[in-house]
Amino acid sequence: MSNLTKSISAIFGRARIIAFLPVLLLLALACTTLDQQMIEGILQNVDSANGEITIVTKDGKTITLTISTDASVETEGTSSSFETLEPGVAIEVSVTDDGEHAHKISARQSKVHGTVISVKGNEVTIQSGDGTVVVIVDESTRIELEDDLSGTLADILVGTEIEIKLDPDTGVAFKLDLEQEEAEIEGWVENIDGDQITIRTKNGRLLTVTVGENARIELVDDWPGTVADIVAGLKIEVDFDPSSLAAYKIELEQDEAEIEGWVVKIEGDQVTIRTENGYEMTVTIGEETQIELDDDWAGAVTDIMVGLKIELDFDPSSLAAYKIEIEQEK
Repeated sequence: MSNLTKSISAIFGRARIIAFLPVLLLLALACTTLDQQMIEGILQNVDSANGEITIVTKDGKTITLTISTDASVETEGTSSSFETLEPGVAIEVSVTDDGEHAHKISARQSKVHGTVISVKGNEVTIQSGDGTVVVIVDESTRIELEDDLSGTLADILVGTEIEIKLDPDTGVAFKLDLEQEEAEIEGWVENIDGDQITIRTKNGRLLTVTVGENARIELVDDWPGTVADIVAGLKIEVDFDPSSLAAYKIELEQDEAEIEGWVVKIEGDQVTIRTENGYEMTVTIGEETQIELDDDWAGAVTDIMVGLKIELDFDPSSLAAYKIEIEQEK
């Protein structure tokens, strides 16, 4: 081959390499883009059993990704695991080139623990050890009461101990966990006025609690009940918030109820009594009703007169009297 021919071949060879360089660069950039594909959005679900997370992106798309075995998870710069992520948290995910596996997750999530000092609209102000924090509650915020019961913004009361996980950039709360302090009282229902129930303890103490929509009511044998199942004289146990006197749980402990008061009316086999708080109840006296006078002497219906103080044991569903004790003379 002549020197001229070699020179021409070298020139065309270099030209082909130079012409192909842009293609190589594009391929390299494409691979890099795929390897470093980032997805931003809100974490919708964490499936620990299958190692998957579901994200709703900013444009409304729902994407489910498998967590790579070597995936790293960071929450506010601290290493963690994906099982600790809360649905609702804002995350940024680095996805592998197949578009199906997450190999790096960065979450924006802060935690605040303190006492609620203000609730205005959808803004909740908490006093924590580090100062005052205002968080926003929206439709995506999860609110949990005691025993993992679902709550609402109305359950967040001033004075409540609370733990909040939130996006530090937006101030939107992902989860609010109400750490309710509970007190307990046991006694007999003395009075019912709407959602207000007054309880009389064994020692004569009276306490009025409020029964809200989220209060759990359990009948005997743990059957679920309603406020309509609570009648005066019934023995109950109430778990409540000592600051707001809101009842969390009410257990009806017996099928037999007890009430004490003064006889205000007698009509046939119907006897109406009035309690110390002014609550009136009418019960039915049957052939099986046991009537006792002072000193446990056996009595009769004719011994029951208006003005006498009596104690009744009765069926709360039928209001049939089992036993009547006449406690004093008129």
